[in-house]
Amino acid sequence: MLTELKDRYDAQKLLDCIIGMEELGQQIHVSSINGKRYSFATGDLTHYKLDQNDFTIVNELFKGTYAEEVYNDLNEKYDICRGRYMTLDESFRGYSYHYDMTDRIHIPLTTNEDAIFIVNDKILKMPEVGNTYQLHTTNKHTAMNLGKTPRIHFTVCLKASAVMQQYYARMTQ
Repeated sequence: MLTELKDRYDAQKLLDCIIGMEELGQQIHVSSINGKRYSFATGDLTHYKLDQNDFTIVNELFKGTYAEEVYNDLNEKYDICRGRYMTLDESFRGYSYHYDMTDRIHIPLTTNEDAIFIVNDKILKMPEVGNTYQLHTTNKHTAMNLGKTPRIHFTVCLKASAVMQQYYARMTQ
């Protein structure tokens, strides 16, 4: 359900890339379809009839930054899409219990002992900032921050195969 990967990144350098972008919300997109869209009202792209696999263009504000360097490095290694900074704090504590089309890779940038994932009713944690973790989000899961300090992750999606996309489309109709 959770696999620690060997890759490590500089959490502070990734955080420095979003200084002053707080107004963009809980999810700040590093990549998008056109390189210009930084946020959506919901993380569920089916509301917009969009495909996560198309979120491959690094957004303009992240061009030439460490965030772009990390995104490109992960893409070379894992074939990714839809890079985001995802924040859980006192104003937004968690997500619904849901399934995703593909697994996610997370890099915790800030965390606390009360930031948790629940996957198939089991509590999991990503305690080390800068480490990479693959979370098997095709299983039923959620993320919550019940602590007093923000939890911020740099997160990317693994690309879905055509077969998986068709299956997911049928399941979400």
